[in-house]
Amino acid sequence: MVLVERETQVRRLREMLAECLAGRGGVAAISGPVAAGKTELLHVLGEEAAAAGAVVLHSTARCSEQRIPLGVVGQIFRHQHFSPADRERALRLPGDGTAIAPCDADLLTHGPTPAQVSQVQWQLLRGLSERTPVVLIVDDLHFADSASLDSLTYVGRLLRTDRVLLVVTERDTAAGASGPQLSWRTTMMRQGHFTRLRVGPLSPAGTREMLTRLIGPGPVSGSAATSWHRLSGGNPLLLRALAEDHHEHTALRPSAAEPVAGEEFGRAVDACVRRAGERYRDAARALAVLDASGSRGRLARLLGRPRPVVDETLAAMDRFGVLDDGRYRHPAARAAVLAGMSAGERAALHRDAARLLHEAGEPASAIAVHLVAARHSREPWAFPVAVEAAREALRRDDTSTAEACLDVAGEASADEDQRVTVTMLRSLVDFRTDPDTACRRLRPLIAALREGRLSGCQGVALLGRLLWNGSSDEITLALRRLERSSDTLDARSSAEYHAARQWVRASHPALLSQPAARTRPRRSAARAADGAAGRMAGVLNRLLRSGPGPDTVRSAELALQTTVLDDATFDTVHQAVSVLVYADRCDLAAGWCDVLLRESTRRDVPTWQALFAALRAEIAIRQGDVRLAEQCSRRAMGLLSLRGWGVLIGSPLSSLQLAAAATGTIRDVGGPPVAALPEELFQTRFGIQYLYARGRWRLSVNLLHGALDDLTRCGRLMREWDIDLPAFVPWRGDAVAALLRLGRTDDARRLAVEQLALVPAGQPRARGMALHTAASVADSRQRATLLREAADLLDAAGDRLELARALADLSEVHTRAGQSGRARMVARQALDIAEEQGLAPLSRRLTVREAPAPGHERDARARAGVLSSSEAQVAALAAAGLSNREIAERLFITVSTVEQHLTHTYRKLRIKGRAHLPPWLLEPDRREEPGPSARAAAGLPERQVREEERLPEQELRQEAACRGPVSERVGGRR
Repeated sequence: MVLVERETQVRRLREMLAECLAGRGGVAAISGPVAAGKTELLHVLGEEAAAAGAVVLHSTARCSEQRIPLGVVGQIFRHQHFSPADRERALRLPGDGTAIAPCDADLLTHGPTPAQVSQVQWQLLRGLSERTPVVLIVDDLHFADSASLDSLTYVGRLLRTDRVLLVVTERDTAAGASGPQLSWRTTMMRQGHFTRLRVGPLSPAGTREMLTRLIGPGPVSGSAATSWHRLSGGNPLLLRALAEDHHEHTALRPSAAEPVAGEEFGRAVDACVRRAGERYRDAARALAVLDASGSRGRLARLLGRPRPVVDETLAAMDRFGVLDDGRYRHPAARAAVLAGMSAGERAALHRDAARLLHEAGEPASAIAVHLVAARHSREPWAFPVAVEAAREALRRDDTSTAEACLDVAGEASADEDQRVTVTMLRSLVDFRTDPDTACRRLRPLIAALREGRLSGCQGVALLGRLLWNGSSDEITLALRRLERSSDTLDARSSAEYHAARQWVRASHPALLSQPAARTRPRRSAARAADGAAGRMAGVLNRLLRSGPGPDTVRSAELALQTTVLDDATFDTVHQAVSVLVYADRCDLAAGWCDVLLRESTRRDVPTWQALFAALRAEIAIRQGDVRLAEQCSRRAMGLLSLRGWGVLIGSPLSSLQLAAAATGTIRDVGGPPVAALPEELFQTRFGIQYLYARGRWRLSVNLLHGALDDLTRCGRLMREWDIDLPAFVPWRGDAVAALLRLGRTDDARRLAVEQLALVPAGQPRARGMALHTAASVADSRQRATLLREAADLLDAAGDRLELARALADLSEVHTRAGQSGRARMVARQALDIAEEQGLAPLSRRLTVREAPAPGHERDARARAGVLSSSEAQVAALAAAGLSNREIAERLFITVSTVEQHLTHTYRKLRIKGRAHLPPWLLEPDRREEPGPSARAAAGLPERQVREEERLPEQELRQEAACRGPVSERVGGRR
């Protein structure tokens, strides 16, 4: 038996036992909180009294026996030292016997008790004590029946001169005590032979000592003992339970020192509140139900008891270690108390708590906790509360709570509109993890839409979900129904309808070209376009049709900066990043997409992760990082099933195929077969991306006719849908390559002219690719100039794949011109990129030869041949010792431009910085050389060179204006 910090109590009990053996009786009351070790002190006393030759008569009061007259005293007189006749006399309660009239002065009872009962009991005990000392032990006196309390009070007053010792245990608080209990306390306090022994919770030092005895000294050294004391509250029973849980836990983690609240701890907590009595048990259960939403005032109202009584109850529970300042010390304690209730008891308490919180005007999320726990939906306010709580749970990414709230809302639905609302919200929850399930859940609503049973607002919400995985007929049906009812929509629904139409035009352009869906939205919907979703969908739509405007990038950045990612704003955020991508600002798009992908991963929303991963793969392709593109594509496709992707499968699959084309993957690119793809894919812009990517892959494996078919079909659809934007899909460049390899030079030249004419100067990547394509059909005199300009633009745009391809072609041009040094250095730059990114076809194509001129300086001069005129001019001034600001002032450019030119120069010359600039950059012939132009290297004046460098582009533009588009004629010739 482990007794810690109980030495004073044990010593006093031994003294009273010795006095009893010597002929002087006494009464001792051991008081303290529940499970503080009071019963263990009785056991110690009983063992020592029996060893000393005394008769120990033990009795335990129970809460369930409080209404049994003389139930506690009866246990004493059923001992073998009393004959059956004596037992019958001691416990007889005749209805007509002489009674003690109630008198306040006696402090005994508030009802008549037979007088001879107490007298007979005392005579029997006294007679026994004359033969041998008697020790009466009564545990949990606060649960004793009134008649037993009266008898014990009677005996306690008279035993002073006899060999009788009465020791009881009781609660340390008088709150909630009955009249007989108070009479016992008051009467005993007046007796000189009465002693009260108080026991309290263990101190931190006592906790450590007891733990040392229970589990050894190792795990409880240092600050760990403080954690054990904080969790147990110094309650010995709870501490022993934690020790048992510790033994279980250390079997798995031997080095664990901190306490672990497991099953034993929970059972001990439940035992504490049960042993404390009904008042404490009810308070503990009500507190467990209310949890964080309950104040002491609400707890009192839920219990139906006065606030002071509840305060005293909580204070007592603080003392016996279950609570800490009125709150459970550990979630396991609350869980154990809840588990100790029957399902009906829990449901009843939760129903009462829900009503209480609703009347108090608490948030829906707090009320819904109790509605869900009670499965209670019969209140008229249950539906709106459950629906709002489901939406709040989704904003917290708590889908399990949202589903539980929607279960309650479904049961509370009173009409068709409410049932549709629940179905739409369930679909929204499913969409986060499985869009296919979300779409299938909406099938009944499609039938309702066809029959005209959906309101306009509900139709708008349905349309937004159908754009992901619905059929063309279903989307067209929704558009037609909404067009008829657009004038009846409220402002919010009108804005959502307008945004949906803009999104249809941007993602499913074929549908709005159909007669049933071609009607322009009415003014009521158009005026509602001020919503963020409508604005961003409109920006993306205009971008795909006419290219970026002056506010395009700024609008997208503003949306990303001011919009919080959630279910309602996801489309807006995704569209904003797409705008940055197709506006040729992948430098900005990459940063935003990385942030959003991390957030989606942290919040564990697979659908968001998949879409942002697919978009990140597309950005990586445009930046020439094919390894990252493949990684992100496979990650995206692994997060959702093929049916879950719907038409958006074209996005990650196109990036995967483009990466395969760049890396030389010939057979399996890891995507689904074409037959498995949804039919609606090729009516969307994602189908266009897929056709372009498949065409480029076919071109990479020399399937020229198949590649040309895909590319020209892609171009035809883009022109039909009025989204022929090279920054979106530069299909002409690869079609030109296929045509040239098929010997159709004239068609190739016409397509190259078209592509260059479509690209404005503000899109460096698209323009660089167009110039590269133009160079492939230009004569040798113009080709090097076009390729150098293309390389500069692609380098500035950050597309390393297209830069490597342009440099490889430029190297061949230098080789044919007999400039082997320049050819080798340009080829080496391209090869570095190819090897870094695993571009196997390009690596095989490139060969690095030894430089014809010996020595490091000659190699460096050859590398300098790839500098543009601006870079060479800035490098020369830097080599002369001018600062960046001085160079900027002399050349009338910005400091930022100077820094960019120097950065490119260091990379091209393969030097570390300004200190390593070669001195020959200051030579007069070098300063006159305007970049890598072979004409300038031959000594032509700078002005003439610049005019000739502009000549090829001017000629191509003139041809485009005169001949017109030919993309529709290209696919027909072989």
